Amino acid sequence: MKLLVVGVVLLAAGCPDRTISPVVTIPAAVATKNIPVTADLDILFVIDNSASTKDKQTVFAQNYPRFVQALDGFPIGRPNLHIGVVTTSVDIGNDSGGKACHPASGQNGTLQNASLDPGFVCTPPTTDRFLSDIARSDGTRDTNYTGTLEDALSCISHVGDAGCGFESPLEAMKRALDGSRPENARFLRPGAFLAVVILTDEDDCSAQLALFEQPTTAVGKDDFRCGQSAYRCDRAISPSAPASYTGCTVRHDGYMNKPSDYADFLVSLKGAAGVAVALIAGDPTTSVVTGPLDFIRPDGSKTTQELAVEPTCHATINGNLAIGRPSLRLNELVTSFGDRGLFRTVCQSDYSGALADIGALLFAAVSPCLEGSLDTRDIDSGNPGLQPDCTVSDVEAPDTDAQVETAIPRCRMAAEDKPQLNGGRACWWVAPNPDACVTETQLELRVERAAPASPNTTVRVSCAIAAP
Repeated sequence: MKLLVVGVVLLAAGCPDRTISPVVTIPAAVATKNIPVTADLDILFVIDNSASTKDKQTVFAQNYPRFVQALDGFPIGRPNLHIGVVTTSVDIGNDSGGKACHPASGQNGTLQNASLDPGFVCTPPTTDRFLSDIARSDGTRDTNYTGTLEDALSCISHVGDAGCGFESPLEAMKRALDGSRPENARFLRPGAFLAVVILTDEDDCSAQLALFEQPTTAVGKDDFRCGQSAYRCDRAISPSAPASYTGCTVRHDGYMNKPSDYADFLVSLKGAAGVAVALIAGDPTTSVVTGPLDFIRPDGSKTTQELAVEPTCHATINGNLAIGRPSLRLNELVTSFGDRGLFRTVCQSDYSGALADIGALLFAAVSPCLEGSLDTRDIDSGNPGLQPDCTVSDVEAPDTDAQVETAIPRCRMAAEDKPQLNGGRACWWVAPNPDACVTETQLELRVERAAPASPNTTVRVSCAIAAP
């Protein structure tokens, strides 16, 4: 039996529990999916702006048309979007990382609304801290940018290569979303599905400030202290000598912040079924090699780090060698989100496929397509069409103290594809839709309404899982 995690939350019985941790898999007989009525999407891009990622940023931005194409391919058309960009640079509390590692950099979790790359000149698309693209009732779009969405997104995604060398995408993500940055107000919307997309070629270095105060004799020079403190291997990682290590896993003690804490934070914002995380990073591996490493900038200049975590993958981007280093910490976060987590390697010359896959992930998250190994036996042969063992409800203000859940009855069917009116009340039925639903059952949930649902409403559907 396929186990479904987070996006399709598994429950033994009863109503969905908003307190479910994303790091726990609970096998059971019911799959639950939350479907936003308005398909509102809040998308946060977390983009590495350290010295080695400028080439990757460029190729990533060049492929935004594939991402927008995937969004426009939703059955209802382009969703109602808020899109923000944040860099991986955060304040580390001292001068060891340079000026980019201080709040004065204008980063530190603040959403970016202009290019930070002096080599990429574009007109800032908006004075807001994020892009907004909302459908009007007449079919037009209410946007806060001019030109195309892909061009506006490309402009704010060119974040340059002068960022903090202690890349901290998880902490940057948290600071962007936790309300501590007033500039980011209004980015997160109640009821909207949240997607986080991370682009980086190194692992996460979100840590207690004490890590950056440790002597180099204990943790190594420069950003080597991140890798030295991040992993538990067959033996302790030396802060001074090259070596090879095996059996490496993520450390959950010491100075580094735990990835599970960031997973719990995301779930606290939207509930377990309201978040997806996509990662484009170096290939995770249980073997870690340390030694000298040459960095080649796009301008051809070279710098050498005496002791570094060696790459786990290589690629050629625009004719230049590009690398990715192991992403064990970031991958632990992504895998905790099960079917709502996506990993793609950063070591590829073209990110068009990765961005299309991210679009498909978001479609699956907010579409009315039923997911999982559902029990498709008909439980009501007297009602035309397939009648699966499901319950459906409207949930107003989901995952808040004001949540109100109202059951929606099953529609009586005049024919297998024709529901009867329900006296002004909403009712639900399912229909095959193989063109849109590439799920196991290819079934789509349809809700008939006499009037639109209230704002900030999610449809919650729970269906029986097929026996293994």
